[in-house]
Amino acid sequence: MKKNYENSLKFHIILVCMMIIVFLCLVLSAVSFYIFRTSMMEMYTRRLRDVVEITLDRIDAEDLEQCIQKVERSEKFDEMVVFLEQERKWDELDYIVISKPVIVDGKYDIMQVVSALTEEEKNGEGLKEGIPIPYLGDMIGQFFNPEDLPKLYDKMENMIEPEYKVEKSDFGDEYGAEAIIRKADGTPVAMLTTGVSLEVLSTMLKEYVMVIALFALILAIIFAAIMVIWLQRRVIDPLQKIEQSASEFAKRSHLQKDPSLLVLDDPGVHTGDELESLSDTIVSMSKDMQSYVEEIIVSANKIDNMALEMTKVNDFALRDALTGVKNKAAYDKTEVRLNSDIITQTARFGMIMVDINYLKRINDTFGHECGDLYIKNMCKLICDTFEHSPVFRIGGDEFVVLLENRDFEHRDMLIAKMKDSMEKLQSDKQLQPWERISAAVGVAIYDDNIDETAYSVLKRADREMYDNKKQMKAVRTR
Repeated sequence: MKKNYENSLKFHIILVCMMIIVFLCLVLSAVSFYIFRTSMMEMYTRRLRDVVEITLDRIDAEDLEQCIQKVERSEKFDEMVVFLEQERKWDELDYIVISKPVIVDGKYDIMQVVSALTEEEKNGEGLKEGIPIPYLGDMIGQFFNPEDLPKLYDKMENMIEPEYKVEKSDFGDEYGAEAIIRKADGTPVAMLTTGVSLEVLSTMLKEYVMVIALFALILAIIFAAIMVIWLQRRVIDPLQKIEQSASEFAKRSHLQKDPSLLVLDDPGVHTGDELESLSDTIVSMSKDMQSYVEEIIVSANKIDNMALEMTKVNDFALRDALTGVKNKAAYDKTEVRLNSDIITQTARFGMIMVDINYLKRINDTFGHECGDLYIKNMCKLICDTFEHSPVFRIGGDEFVVLLENRDFEHRDMLIAKMKDSMEKLQSDKQLQPWERISAAVGVAIYDDNIDETAYSVLKRADREMYDNKKQMKAVRTR
């Protein structure tokens, strides 16, 4: 008896296809939005960086310090004001201000130095109500959040490189930059702050999202229509023929004693793809089921053996032939996974770069066989120390340890343990030279503020390793 189904296969296929299309359109929109916004923010950063660099280059820090101390304008000061006003106009800046965080009578405050004003602002137009135009020497700390004053003072004293960040203000989102004006000897004189409005970017992003959404909707409609027609001709109709033929075969074969009648009628599917193959296979199964099952079992065993061999080959391809640890190809695959974690903001790892010392000396003095033993001994020490971390040999004398999970939590203790082990081996004069292993070590921990990729973390570990190698050479030459 034929069973009636509430939802047809056609309905489910179309529904799933629609969901996939909508999902892909959403992903396309999200990725396009992210790329567009990132590119625009990079453009704003370059713009502000140029402004900061040019401005710092034009300011005479010594003269500015004298003006601040005497609260008197100089000729260079007036020229600087004109330059800042021109800079604000040329680069379409929302503001560009020089101020100096100070401590007066034990309290944090901010001394105004100069604000680049437009002609309208000089006439009192466009300014926020209740806030007068500040001049050189005015204390303007009351217009700031009291909690921010100590932070600004600390920035004035300790900030080295300019900082760029998005901030919210009464006039909307702004992208600002902060930099310290210093004298030739590095003494901080004042703080330069500037920024541009992100209103234009917000408008562009909204328009961009609307265009992408409309484009995605049109694509979804077009693809849905094409998919329905294609599925009907290439999938639904052939499957209905196969289902009809199989249903008739089931009725005919029920309690059938005559083997000659246990043959499936050819459904007449000629699509030239897997559906035609499925139709032919069903017909073949009805003729010789036992033989077919035996062939399936044999084929399954062959597939399992091939899969096992492929697994062995893949594992061998990702292993270093000398040490048995993972090789550079395995590291490259792991780096892809780490970059994916960084993008999804789930990354939490560190890297240790280990560079073997004296390998050339061992090879030249005792031969490459001893050099290989030297590499193996170093590898064993690394693996014994970091039992829960993958170890990669990425060069002839270079190893990388990927710190995650338990080893990441106890990294300082493990690194100290490895260095202590090397020192003990170095000092043991009874050991062979290739057993007294030594290496320079560099460590870097992923920081989402400075690392955009796993390669960035590796490079920082590499630089620290080279610093360590230089220190070790310096100690040996004393």
